[in-house]
Amino acid sequence: MRIKKWQLFAGGAVVLAGGLTTAIIVSNSFASNGVAPTTRPTAEAQQTPTPTPTPEPQPAPEPQSAPSYGDLVGWDQAGTTTVARVLPQVGDAAAGSVAAYVDAPVVDKQTTVLQSVAKVDAGAQYTFTAQVRSATAFPEPVDAKIVVGDTEIPLPDISAAWSEVTADVRVPAGADTVAVGLVVTGPVRGLGLDAVSLTAVTGGSNAVANGSFEDVKTDDRILNRSLILPASRPVLAVRLPEGAASWKALDAAGKVAASGKADLSSPISSVDLTGLPQGYYDVSVEAGGTSVSTLLGVVDFDGVEIAKDDRFGVGLHIENGIYAGAADLAASLGIGMARNDVLWRDNETTKGRYDFADHYVDGFARLHAHDIKVLGIVNYGNWLYGNGQVPVSGNAIAAYGKYAAAIADRFDLVGLEVYNEFNHARFNKSSCGTSPRCYVPLLKSVHDQVRKVDPKLPIIAGATARYESDWFDGLWRAGGLRYSDAVSFHPYEVSSKPESLAGIIDEANSSMTANGKTTRPIWITELGSSSKTGGRTVSAQADYLVRTATTALAGGAEKFFWYDLINDDPDPGKHEGNFGMYYQKSKGVAALQPKPVGYAQALMISQLQGRAFAASESVGKGIQSHRFGDEANAVRIVWSPAGKGTMTLKSDVPVAVTNMNGATRSVAPVDGVVTIPVSPRPQFVQTSAAPANSTPTPTPTVSQAPAE
Repeated sequence: MRIKKWQLFAGGAVVLAGGLTTAIIVSNSFASNGVAPTTRPTAEAQQTPTPTPTPEPQPAPEPQSAPSYGDLVGWDQAGTTTVARVLPQVGDAAAGSVAAYVDAPVVDKQTTVLQSVAKVDAGAQYTFTAQVRSATAFPEPVDAKIVVGDTEIPLPDISAAWSEVTADVRVPAGADTVAVGLVVTGPVRGLGLDAVSLTAVTGGSNAVANGSFEDVKTDDRILNRSLILPASRPVLAVRLPEGAASWKALDAAGKVAASGKADLSSPISSVDLTGLPQGYYDVSVEAGGTSVSTLLGVVDFDGVEIAKDDRFGVGLHIENGIYAGAADLAASLGIGMARNDVLWRDNETTKGRYDFADHYVDGFARLHAHDIKVLGIVNYGNWLYGNGQVPVSGNAIAAYGKYAAAIADRFDLVGLEVYNEFNHARFNKSSCGTSPRCYVPLLKSVHDQVRKVDPKLPIIAGATARYESDWFDGLWRAGGLRYSDAVSFHPYEVSSKPESLAGIIDEANSSMTANGKTTRPIWITELGSSSKTGGRTVSAQADYLVRTATTALAGGAEKFFWYDLINDDPDPGKHEGNFGMYYQKSKGVAALQPKPVGYAQALMISQLQGRAFAASESVGKGIQSHRFGDEANAVRIVWSPAGKGTMTLKSDVPVAVTNMNGATRSVAPVDGVVTIPVSPRPQFVQTSAAPANSTPTPTPTVSQAPAE
């Protein structure tokens, strides 16, 4: 483990070996490798200096550790509504087995993320030390500092290797306690803190309780905050009896994919799943007669988490308690958007006054902290303005628009959807009815009122149950395009044939052109499939997600939202309860376990790496092949809807083929042609490797012509 040492006074002066101080700024290269500059010969010696080779900086390896659920005893941790993750990190610690971990992709203001109060002697001088690291291979600046009482200690450029920070601190006269805190001033990724010590210069014990973070309060056995693990460091954090432990991973076919042993030397320890490649597994760990198991996914990605793809969203129900960790769960899959009701009756209980319910305020704040944008649904009616169903009177429709504007003014949104399935009698029992003629006044009211507070926020029209062609024809003829920035629908009719979604998207575009003389971007804001017992299997549900999402993007849809994130019922036989990407909580496992469909979403996003759709190609009879990215760096998603088939692809180099279970194989060309067997289960065919640490390509925005 490489450890670099930085010694600072509050003013930033460097402490040299003999105890002298200097204001000279030491370069990062000197501080990071510990090599003193070569002394030049004197002029009298008339010697030609020999250049000292500058050593190539070596990247710091990613820590073999797992951010985990648990309370760091003796420390106040910032809440998840403010900072995405402030957690224990188990494994590869600077001291012991646990460090503190902070991941904050969004920081709106300076925030103390960790703080402990130390008992000290008034007026005494103390030495502060701590180990810090971040999630970068090479040292980089970090928007964070340590504050001890009134003394601010800036952090140096740091990497994934532990670096020591020290400073002298004098306690104010009359003070018998001092706060020790880690403060973030901007976004930070994978910031680690460990071995925090505040010791009197005259000697004595560390005044910081639990300074090495070994004391963690938790009730579970497997503690990982996410069970989507990076292939470069698949690690489980466990609370099991100390001593010898063993683990075993079963693949999707129930065969042993890998196994190993571990020595658990602490109450909370890490188990390195060495040898476990990308895939979806059932992993069990046993130690001291205690065993625990979990489903998990291993995905090949770099960095703290899978890079978010803003083309993909998911439906939530944050008013339900099981969705408390929804932001973390969605972020773990690389999902960039979340769709949720914002029920009018919950938030305007006095006319003209908007008091948003805690489940929206807190739930949307957690999503914002994870940099996940919300698609809010302006739902449904309000008893203050009629019968609690759809607004019908002029006053009720005006109030509905004002309420939408209040949502836009309050939350971080990617768009506002006007009602949910207005054309479906289940959600619309108003006196006006379900016709588009009754919908347009709501759409116009929302559009006009929201424009006053956020002129750029997209207003999403439609959100219909299935794609009802006559309804949309009527909506556009009634002038609906004038008040719409995008159109949405929920095409569950493609359940038996996912590829038919392409025809529906074509029909939707044709309807806009024929009846409104222009088009708007299409968002598929709800589509899913249940894995109930006797229905689709969990693997078929995963296939359905990839086939529908790929067809949607290839057909020109701008956004795709899966319904929904978590199984709404633990009973596997309930149809409505088994649409989720995650199972409900299992005893002994802190995080929710991903279903194959959740793993498929993570795998798809990691495979695409933000590549934009390029073309649908003919690669074999009956084969669906959709290319993302240019020819030099492409990923094709391929499958054969009717059964087995064969794909041929011109290539002079081997291609990588990844199946739905994450297993990757290399297929070599023969005479410049690669031949790949294809089945109804999608595969990802990559013709070249993506650049290291590549950033997702933004989804192109469809230009909008004004409606006539």
